[in-house]
Amino acid sequence: MTDTDTDDGPEGPIEPPSGDRFVTTTEFAAFADYTATYIRQLQRAESLPRGPRGMIPFVAGVRALIRFLRDSERRTSRTAADGRVRDARAHDLEVRTAERLGVLVPIESFDAMIDDIVGAFRSELSGLPARITRDITLRRNIEREIYGLLERVTDLCTDHSERMAKGRDAYKAVKDHKPLPMGDK
Repeated sequence: MTDTDTDDGPEGPIEPPSGDRFVTTTEFAAFADYTATYIRQLQRAESLPRGPRGMIPFVAGVRALIRFLRDSERRTSRTAADGRVRDARAHDLEVRTAERLGVLVPIESFDAMIDDIVGAFRSELSGLPARITRDITLRRNIEREIYGLLERVTDLCTDHSERMAKGRDAYKAVKDHKPLPMGDK
């Protein structure tokens, strides 16, 4: 080693912390299963300790790398949660905008419209047998068929309504849910 190639720091020779030893960036990268370039980037970002000529105190470097990876994982987890919150807010904004533009209507309005249409349809059908014939026997047969048709349609509508109500109940349960603060119990 020459005078210009010493491991001297401002206060004399630099030694690794007690119980530690210096390793090259390449050795540390091989041990940690990363590239030497990535390890140097972490050193420049001051996430890993730096010894003389870019060397790394081995034990301190491993500890620093573990700390960095844990912090990185926490940041990633937090970022993912933030992303989900942003997506939920964007969806809520889209729904409110669609409602305002008339693309979406409240389900109660839709239910009222269906009730009006079905009511008018039933009224028209109930007068149909009298408009078709004066023969009471034939009129009763037509009424019986219309009644059967209306019963089948009523059953179908009831099934659909119950399925929609279950979905609506699930939506309301989620929508009305107040989340607890994160990190508090």
